[in-house]
Amino acid sequence: MNKKFLSKIICYLFFMIVLALFDILMTISAASTSNQKINFDNIDLHVQGQMNKHGLKGISLAITEGDQIVYLKGYGTAGDKRPMTPQTPMYIGSQSKSITGLAISQLVQAGKIDPSKPVTDYIPDFRIADQNSTGKITINHLLHHVSGLSEAGFTAILPDTATKQDLIDALAAATLTAPVGTKFQYFNVGYDVLAIVIENVTGITYDQYINDNIFIPLEMSNSFTDPIVARENGLSQGYTRFFGFPVPAEQPHREYEVGAGFIMSSAEDLAHYAVALLNDGKFNNSEIINKDGLRMLFKPVQNYGMGWFINPDRIFHGGANETFRAEVDLIPSRKLGIVLLINQGYMVDHFISGPQVMNGVRAIVLGKDPLSVSSGWSVRTIGSGLLVLVLGLITLQTFNFLKLSKWRERAQNWSVLKIIWEVAISFIIPTVILVVVFSQVKGFFGTRFNWTYQILMMFRALPDISVLMIVGSVPDYVQGFIKLYWAIKQKKNKLVAG
Repeated sequence: MNKKFLSKIICYLFFMIVLALFDILMTISAASTSNQKINFDNIDLHVQGQMNKHGLKGISLAITEGDQIVYLKGYGTAGDKRPMTPQTPMYIGSQSKSITGLAISQLVQAGKIDPSKPVTDYIPDFRIADQNSTGKITINHLLHHVSGLSEAGFTAILPDTATKQDLIDALAAATLTAPVGTKFQYFNVGYDVLAIVIENVTGITYDQYINDNIFIPLEMSNSFTDPIVARENGLSQGYTRFFGFPVPAEQPHREYEVGAGFIMSSAEDLAHYAVALLNDGKFNNSEIINKDGLRMLFKPVQNYGMGWFINPDRIFHGGANETFRAEVDLIPSRKLGIVLLINQGYMVDHFISGPQVMNGVRAIVLGKDPLSVSSGWSVRTIGSGLLVLVLGLITLQTFNFLKLSKWRERAQNWSVLKIIWEVAISFIIPTVILVVVFSQVKGFFGTRFNWTYQILMMFRALPDISVLMIVGSVPDYVQGFIKLYWAIKQKKNKLVAG
């Protein structure tokens, strides 16, 4: 066998091996691509299963991939016997901050805002309690929640009809809870102030600016800042809960807080928004921001961008109103976007049913197995448990009231110390319970906690738990005062008799 013939055989074998390897690689690639396909049937089953488990009234879901919307569906009802659709507007809560952040980024690009400049350059009458720190707070500080301000230092409760100027005036009493620029403290009002900055530098209202520069270019035709217009265009009914049962409730609208949490939009519109943010700021033929603007938008300061939480694997934000819930996830490495809107705003739903729905959808989108629908707490079951507890307390308190007359008779033969203890215990037990509950709530919310706001929100966002606290404490206090009155009267009668 000559060398020439041998070399041909070697070349031929090498060629065949290369072809075989190429075929294997293509097969693996095809399998990998196949594995990455989104199982929409599983998403549908998961969402419906979670709705049944928790008793959710309505959900709207959109999924984007590349520059396309690949899944768009409404579930349940929008109220008044209307089906929920992907076009149904709902309040999006703090997801509004990302839209305000985008507007600021646009204006930075246009040279109208310098984010390193103090807020007072754009709102001359902006001030806080510490006058020396007022001028240190910049636009960037507000964007990234590192201004040093927090709900814990801003105890003013403004009426729903308050104006933006009312807010600026109220901030004059706000105190710092951390040095300016040092600590992440999520502060809703910071984005309300940014909305005022937008108005002052553009000379038009915040509503008009985002409509002209974000909603219209992105074809977000079901997105609104005015609830009257939103209702005319099918705004969903919002729901709270009462012992696990969904209850329709009117969603308060705070015009001064639109930039931080009161924009209304639909799953389809937010899908357009997600597509633009995942595709260099472009949607169809419109560019709302360029690459430099996007980098600024998503540049984290203590893991928070301009209205977005920034993780290595995803960019996300949520929103929670009294009767609505919103979630938007962006996964840049896969150019995937997920939009979830729920017309249920009970606070326990925000921490249990909302995350269970979203976590399952995200897992399926990423090709992972979601947790079983049956795993984790059911908000409906929690509500039933609360109802049983309240009924039990009502029975116990009724029984205690019926025994009060006998307590009066028995107390006539007790020592002074025993009477004092019997009276005091009626005040001590409910007080300890309330202190424990509110200390836990304070620990959970951290710098977002203040007494006046939290008590107000307790009745709005947790009506059944508010009933539980009233039933568990007020009757004890009433009995305590009755016992105290009888004890004092008994003491006086003995003094008169003596």
